[in-house]
Amino acid sequence: INFEIKQQIYKKSFIILKVIILKTFEELEKYAKENYIPIARHAVVEYIVNTIKENNYKSILEIGTAIAYTSIHIAKIPNVFLTTYEYDDSRFIIAKQNISDFNVEDKIRLINDNCLYFEDNTTYDLMFIDGAKKHTIEIYEKYKSKLNKGGTIIIDNIDLKVTNQIESEKKKIKYQHIAEETKEYFENVKDFSVTYLDIGDGLIILK
Repeated sequence: INFEIKQQIYKKSFIILKVIILKTFEELEKYAKENYIPIARHAVVEYIVNTIKENNYKSILEIGTAIAYTSIHIAKIPNVFLTTYEYDDSRFIIAKQNISDFNVEDKIRLINDNCLYFEDNTTYDLMFIDGAKKHTIEIYEKYKSKLNKGGTIIIDNIDLKVTNQIESEKKKIKYQHIAEETKEYFENVKDFSVTYLDIGDGLIILK
């Protein structure tokens, strides 16, 4: 076994060991903040959970698992099944461990792949798009036809209000530009009724 492989094994082992202790939502929040991992804000998660309950939605799609913070909240709702995509390998490992620690493995299908290339024939009652912001429009275009009648699409981070999870000024400016372009795009969408909500960092709701 060469040194590079040993390093990879060590890094993955360290990630898993570190995640084992993350068994409360507060610990997940702290871990995300310390490691610059963006997760949905409390108000956004609350809005998603309430939307699912009020509409009796069953089949949920999430794009952008991160460490499974929102995923676990959704999976705690009775009679709901979630499919969630995470492209980043290290975050996938953390998410998988967190899902196990919260005992919701039977409620979540966690996919370690690029959602733009993965073929999925499932249809969904609610879609929560919170992946890489530069791909938000592409993701929407690919998955909008998979929304069930009466369903809802929720797109997070339409505005940029707080930047403490962005590591550099250059990233901040780039992110802000993408957010502005995305908001403008959805203002002109004709396929759905579009609503902007000033919740968290801004939500676009499509029905």
